[in-house]
Amino acid sequence: MSDHSAFWETIDLDTGERLVLRSPQDALYALVSDWPVNGGVHQQRAIDFCRAWLAGRMPAETVRQAFILAALEAGVPINDDGDGAEAAVVNPPV
Repeated sequence: MSDHSAFWETIDLDTGERLVLRSPQDALYALVSDWPVNGGVHQQRAIDFCRAWLAGRMPAETVRQAFILAALEAGVPINDDGDGAEAAVVNPPV
């Protein structure tokens, strides 16, 4: 799918590294390679959604919401703007 323009986030890892995620593909890499907590339910769901996006079966915004839940589950701070302010997530769809 080509709707990755809906993506989006900057995350801060425990290591002090900041990752800019511009697509579900970037999110998949972060979830598999850089995630500080492995085995979370939301992490696995976000991985599955990223893979579904790559196969053209999932809209990017749905993947983004799953990624946000995975980040909340793992305690990974999400920044949705360039000034480092944390994103407010209020009742994201499950």
